[in-house]
Amino acid sequence: MVMDVKGRPRPILFLLAHAVVLQAITFAMRPTLSYAVLDVGGSQALLGVVVAAFAVPALILALPAGHVIDRTGERASLLAGAAAVIVAALLAIFGGGSVGVLLLATMFLGVGHLLSVIGEQAIVANTAGRGQYDAKFGHFTFASALGQTIGPLLLALPGGTVATPPVALIFVLCAGLGAVLLGISFFVRSSERAAADGKRVRMLPAATALLRTPGLIRALLAGSMVLASVDLFLAYLPALGHERGIAAAVVSAMLVARSLLSMFSRLFLGRMVKLLGRRNLMVWTIVASAVALILFALPLPVAVLLGLAAVYGFAIGTCQPITMSWIAELATPGTRGLAMSLRLASNRLGQTVLPSLLGTLAAATGAAGVLVATGIMLAGGAWSGAAVGQAQDAEEDDVPARG
Repeated sequence: MVMDVKGRPRPILFLLAHAVVLQAITFAMRPTLSYAVLDVGGSQALLGVVVAAFAVPALILALPAGHVIDRTGERASLLAGAAAVIVAALLAIFGGGSVGVLLLATMFLGVGHLLSVIGEQAIVANTAGRGQYDAKFGHFTFASALGQTIGPLLLALPGGTVATPPVALIFVLCAGLGAVLLGISFFVRSSERAAADGKRVRMLPAATALLRTPGLIRALLAGSMVLASVDLFLAYLPALGHERGIAAAVVSAMLVARSLLSMFSRLFLGRMVKLLGRRNLMVWTIVASAVALILFALPLPVAVLLGLAAVYGFAIGTCQPITMSWIAELATPGTRGLAMSLRLASNRLGQTVLPSLLGTLAAATGAAGVLVATGIMLAGGAWSGAAVGQAQDAEEDDVPARG
């Protein structure tokens, strides 16, 4: 059911719609920004800086934003995030001929994405029952993956060249979607728990207590590697296509295949965790992701590369939400916004450091070398993923996040 007893849309629908639109904007703008940087004469090595620019400002804001959300509720964070996304799109539209302005647009996009995602995840964490976190975050990230599937489709719009999408048109459409995102944010309700309990908790002691949880730092490290790999895939798949003469529409299809399979995997996350265990699922999906990325370096037919993108998408889509659900399970009421921001801060740190380091390989090895290095990094991350704790038994039956 998607309506409440009075026939009105359930509040969760606005949250899911928010997640879809946010990710559609992000996953359309980020690869388009890579194309835009290349078009104005930027080097492939500079793409690593572009990826890091998405993460640096958000890394600074993550913990304070999560703490404020616990004190005041999530809606204000969603509104501020939508405004930052609109600014990013406008900067890209009017300053797209400058690498500096494109980097600034990427920074605003990173801030908007962070503020929005922390708010979304805090609502899910504060409204899910004990033992339901894997299923609930699976449904939430399904909506996110739907947006990640829609976004890359914009790269296939007419108006560009064979190797380059219509950059200006995509930025204009993202600005319009940003206005839609702002409108939806007004309809998302803050969770009662976030506003009621957060006033009694101080930021640093709560964050320190979470970090002392056995295995948590290793699990955060695994999560940061996983997310950094997605960023690098988004940034360097267009570069790989550029090197090999693969049409932008085909690159778009690969990005869509990754998103579709990520979306599909999340529908069954709760069931897979119950069948295999949270820890085993985390480790083996990281390993599968690593193998798929490494194989991209081989001179394989486009159809095979499309299949590898799908395998990577399913595996990476499975392990991404697992640290969300585990950390939400560990956090106490009134600290879950902070807990989600701690996870996101760790992810942003990985997004800042790892792409900058691996991006330096691009000049010597090309995009394929960066993808291989990313796969090797993920293979090492499987050890960190083994620190993720098992799920608590559910005290009530799982229900879809729509309800």
